[in-house]
Amino acid sequence: MNNYTTTLDTKNDSLEVVGGKGRSLAKMTNAGFHVPGGFQVTTSAYRSFVSDNKLQERILDLAKPSVVEGRASFEQSSIDIQALFASTELSTEIISEIKQSYDSLDSTPPVAVRSSANAEDLPGLSFAGQQETYLNVTGSDAVVTAVKNCWSSLWTAQAISYRHQNGIEQDSVAMAVVVQIMVPSEVSGILFTANPATGERNEIIINASFGLGEAVVSGQVTPDTYIVNKNDKTVKETIIGPKEQKIISDGKQGVRMENVSASEQGQSSLSESMLSELVDTVMKVEQLYEGLPQDIEWAFSKGKLHLLQSRPITNLPVQPVEAEWIPTPPAKTLVRRQIVENMPDPVCPLFEQLYLTEGLEMPRPKSVMVGGGPIFVTMNGYAYQRADWPQLQPKKNETEEVTEADLEAAENAAAAGGSKKTAEERGKEMIEGASEKTIPEQEEDDLEQMVADLVDKDRIAFQEFAESQNIPDLAHQVTMPKTNTSVYAFASKTAFNNKQLAEWHNETMPRLKGIGEKWAKLDLKSASDEELLAGICEMGREEGNYWSSNGSHSFGVAKSTDSHLQDFLETHLPEHNYISGQFLSGIASKTMQANADLFEIAKLIRASDTLTYLITVTPAQFLMQNLRENDEAKTVVDGIDKYLHNYGHQGYSMDFVEPTQIEDPSALFATIKAMVQDKDYDPKNQEIKAKAIRDKKFTEVADLLTGLEYWQFQYRLWLGRKYNYIREEVAFYFGYTWKVLRPMASELGRRMVEAGTFKIPEDTYFLVTDEIEQAIAARKSGKALPEFGNLAAERRELREARKRHHPPGTVPEEASNVPGIRFKETQIKNDENSDTMRGFAVSSGRLTAPASVILGPTEFDKMVPGTILVSPLTTPAWTQLFAHAVGLVTDMGSILAHGSIVAREYGIPAVLGVGNGTKRIIHGQMITIDGDAGTVIIHENIEAEA
Repeated sequence: MNNYTTTLDTKNDSLEVVGGKGRSLAKMTNAGFHVPGGFQVTTSAYRSFVSDNKLQERILDLAKPSVVEGRASFEQSSIDIQALFASTELSTEIISEIKQSYDSLDSTPPVAVRSSANAEDLPGLSFAGQQETYLNVTGSDAVVTAVKNCWSSLWTAQAISYRHQNGIEQDSVAMAVVVQIMVPSEVSGILFTANPATGERNEIIINASFGLGEAVVSGQVTPDTYIVNKNDKTVKETIIGPKEQKIISDGKQGVRMENVSASEQGQSSLSESMLSELVDTVMKVEQLYEGLPQDIEWAFSKGKLHLLQSRPITNLPVQPVEAEWIPTPPAKTLVRRQIVENMPDPVCPLFEQLYLTEGLEMPRPKSVMVGGGPIFVTMNGYAYQRADWPQLQPKKNETEEVTEADLEAAENAAAAGGSKKTAEERGKEMIEGASEKTIPEQEEDDLEQMVADLVDKDRIAFQEFAESQNIPDLAHQVTMPKTNTSVYAFASKTAFNNKQLAEWHNETMPRLKGIGEKWAKLDLKSASDEELLAGICEMGREEGNYWSSNGSHSFGVAKSTDSHLQDFLETHLPEHNYISGQFLSGIASKTMQANADLFEIAKLIRASDTLTYLITVTPAQFLMQNLRENDEAKTVVDGIDKYLHNYGHQGYSMDFVEPTQIEDPSALFATIKAMVQDKDYDPKNQEIKAKAIRDKKFTEVADLLTGLEYWQFQYRLWLGRKYNYIREEVAFYFGYTWKVLRPMASELGRRMVEAGTFKIPEDTYFLVTDEIEQAIAARKSGKALPEFGNLAAERRELREARKRHHPPGTVPEEASNVPGIRFKETQIKNDENSDTMRGFAVSSGRLTAPASVILGPTEFDKMVPGTILVSPLTTPAWTQLFAHAVGLVTDMGSILAHGSIVAREYGIPAVLGVGNGTKRIIHGQMITIDGDAGTVIIHENIEAEA
């Protein structure tokens, strides 16, 4: 009986004995598939080698990361460990068994010696390509050497780092080795029994090329690609790759690259019969693995098909679903705007019900939409605002266009409880009211406030201007410039604005906080199911009410006063392309304070070499635990806890299905790490940069405008800066109660799992209240309703599939041609064939740099300092990334989006609302952003991913 080797078809095929590759080959061999013969060197050999030579302690000591250029590195660790292996001899017993097993093969043939670790080829962790394979190895001595080299490859820098990042203990790994007779393949390659890019389970993707498969696996050639329909096994698409070279055996040892003739390069590497056999075979392999999609290596030699490996496809997207972008009646026109800008992904069913459908409608006694129904709805899971205002309906003549004033009038009428006047009547009123009607007392009071806030020099200059011009209605002329739009109809008077903000400060915001605090006192373990659901419902609805009752109006004060300034600049200085944001930076906000607080934590870490090393080398998801276990880190931990107490309720999406920062602070730690590593980083540098831009632009405008126009500009600037802060104040409380709601949803879900109704606690989010109430009633009577768990799973998978869709900015698409709707858009439809994307210019500047494409918080650690952040959108929880960005591009957003506010505070150019930037721009790709023109140019050259 052998202690260290076993047959390829061993029945003892556990992962801990033969590793991932060996287990798979044994399973296929025993199932009757044609797998090249050979044997396996078990993990016992590796463990004995390490144990007999007392290497483990030395390996683990060497496997610790070093810091190179501010980053964790395992390069030196790998060099030292592999040198240790090279200098250590195998025992006579191990060598003897390997040689005996090799000699027992027919005619001691050339073999492939392949690594098979006990932590590889797993559904979530593949380790693909991280350990070595040696091809065309001949002779027993060479096989022994190759086995030892495979063991050594368990400790490549890439493999050590991968385990480190995924929390796999370095002392838990071991290596088996597969030794197989070489297949001198004429054609070989890889295939996937599902489309790894789209998730389509009905497609088989085949990559094939001449020679050995290593050329395809390693990406050294561009192979032929075949896309096969699983249902009828027909080839849907064939792409003939150039296949300029191939890998072949090089005599008795090793392999070499050889050029492929020009005539062969244009030929299909697989015949119809070969394709048919390959497809038939791999579909049976997939059945062997109970339908789990497989990543398979294969080869044809002398017309015979050989299977070389099969493993689960890692990170396979869910099965795609078709999407029709047609509004569900009674909705007719939909726009991705307003509060929807905080919902990048499809929303979960419970959020749709409580927040969108019920909460946002709470302030309105009845529907204000034509045909009834809520203002906010979903389409393919994505949230939209309806534009079905009754005031717009009379405009049936196609020559009459709905204007910006029309839509503004309709929204304001709805906010006021409805209006019977047509859009034309209301629009005309608003335009007239914006420039003709006057409220002398308020205008004079507002002008006095503005003058009082001027610096002495400007105050004297204004007084001299007023005395010299002797304009009878000076206050009206300064505060309400003539305009052809309705832009000044809302928020031009401080009395109105202050009333809105007082209501928010004194009623709306305290009410939301009070409801959160009330339910935070509930003991989750002793609370009844009904109490838990009641709390979830009240908080979900109140968050919507927070926005609709006043939050949106107070938010609108900031939006409108910003728009006033923008309109004035466009009207009076059209050729200069000024952006209001150039003048509105440097305003204190909770968002910027959060970043400053984060930097204080980073400074504490910088002051300690021990903590600097710890945060540099520890993966973000494990950092908090490691810090809590370090006595030196107490002050840092206290700082992080305080930060999370103050800001941890903020999420990366408005939808409560997503965790808050307080639950998952790993994205936060990725930012702290970047702050620590960048020794030159200091938020004050951004403040200085933003101030320089602001001062420069102000000086330019002061030189361009004279007389009344100059003081009109000063008033618009004063008003904008006076109220700009409220935007971030209102946004700070978005999702304020989710930190209370989510634990309640988890507790209720946990109980339903125990009852046999749910599959996982998170199923709560994928049911609506009627369904949850039925589940509660069933649990009370001792019954299970597993159909609800199945339903939740289906909805969860559907949501994941829908994430791959790109929701249009307006539906129907032609609605974006309506001026009033175009004015409200938050994403622009761009030509897919153009390298230039248009968006909203929100923060000035122009530069070319690599892109960091970040789709969500799980990717925050991909943010590379000195790059342009490209994201679907940004919320306050994203602010931490701005510290290291030199520019910003988003799919959705406009001049008052969170990203525009923060970008100008950091003095970086920003273009928002390009539509599908995250789809078209590749991580690491060079792009040019122009925050004045509102353009993003995608360059052809792709930089290596950082």
